[in-house]
Amino acid sequence: MVVTRGGFTQVVANAFAGMGFPAEGPSVYEFPVQMFVADSDLTPINENIDKIVYGLTEWEPEIQEPGVYPPENITVTGKDYQEAFANMNLLWIKNMWGDGLPLLPATEESVNRILTGTDLSPDTMVGEGKILPRGGIASVEAVAVALAMAGGRPEYMPLLIAAVEAFTDPRQTHSAWNSTTSSCYPAFITNGPMAKQIRLSSGYGMLAPNPLYPAGASIGRAVRIILQAMGGAIAGIGTMALYGGPARYTGLVFAEDEAGNPWGPLHVERGFAEGSNVVTVHTVASTVNVGSGVRYGTEEQALATLHFYAGFMSIPNGNYWGVPRYTEGSPGIVFLPRGYAQALADFGWSKEQIKADLWEFSKIPYDQMVKMGNQNRYEDLEVSEGEAAPITLKPENFMVIVAGGEQSGHGYWMQQGSVGGALPVSKEIKLPANWDELLEQAEQDLGPIPAA
Repeated sequence: MVVTRGGFTQVVANAFAGMGFPAEGPSVYEFPVQMFVADSDLTPINENIDKIVYGLTEWEPEIQEPGVYPPENITVTGKDYQEAFANMNLLWIKNMWGDGLPLLPATEESVNRILTGTDLSPDTMVGEGKILPRGGIASVEAVAVALAMAGGRPEYMPLLIAAVEAFTDPRQTHSAWNSTTSSCYPAFITNGPMAKQIRLSSGYGMLAPNPLYPAGASIGRAVRIILQAMGGAIAGIGTMALYGGPARYTGLVFAEDEAGNPWGPLHVERGFAEGSNVVTVHTVASTVNVGSGVRYGTEEQALATLHFYAGFMSIPNGNYWGVPRYTEGSPGIVFLPRGYAQALADFGWSKEQIKADLWEFSKIPYDQMVKMGNQNRYEDLEVSEGEAAPITLKPENFMVIVAGGEQSGHGYWMQQGSVGGALPVSKEIKLPANWDELLEQAEQDLGPIPAA
């Protein structure tokens, strides 16, 4: 039995679905919002006490046997294909199944085509299985349906499966960031040869749109469909994100520029073998262009540029200091364009030294912490009150990657935005036995892979 305030009934239903309750939900009574204000009239409780007693003593769900109950297929008609397509998208909007933009029909034929991109059986559970808070089941088939709706291709399936495995890992606490008031979203960094093979960009326009490298947009949109349709992250109902944001439409799915990286790539740093295919997820809440200050003609300019990056990073952000994010996670993702990365390497900087410098330069002065009302954070920072506050406990927590176009006049910073203690998670991408055939078909369909 649930007693809630006006406007929160569907939020409660989402939460209970995640606990295994059937679609019709528990017994809920919704009271007026005004009743929850101090010194308000509480007579609605007495007037409706019989409904509360009924919920506590008599209500039972219609479905008694636990299990997975897949819905039946839907048929949408029209005088021609175009009208049927339009009617389908109207139906999706009415039922809050989509993201508000047109989606492709996930027909039996299109889903079966997507399923050729994995050796897993369609009923296999992906990752932890449940997409929270609603608790929809992420079977391989359901993931394929999302990818088909997003206009994806079979060769995208291994990365999408690994992405779902990564964000459903308990260390990601995805139930929290999928429903929070913070306008955050997952960023997926891909390493390994398969990134280029599926046309996932690491250079110019890598965060979309980029028709030369279409994989990231389709995979990112499929992730959002999964988070929304299976996880219930509908604005104001299942996700209370105050602003949402454009990155929630196609997500942030991209590759590291390994060819332009003078140091080891991210996945090797995180313990995977060089040449392996790996995706790393980190939840962020903002992206900012580090504009026109990325200069490196001299060693002094290269050092000044690190200070320039730190200026964008040292913005007081409550998400920096939560535990274990502060002690084990990363305050965000630092993008170094390949020209600047090579210059730093030529001047003798290792990635460890870059992290150490950014850690030192991005500390927030105590007087600024006080002005922002953040002095209470010092209880968790392991530094004395009055000292400058580091944005993460230790330099090695920083996530530094090489990515972006070759011009190198700009950098990029994605500020950490996860809640619930979320930590970055990496998962290996498993390719199917027919991988070469899938790539041959992709080349027939899309033409040769563009030169880097």
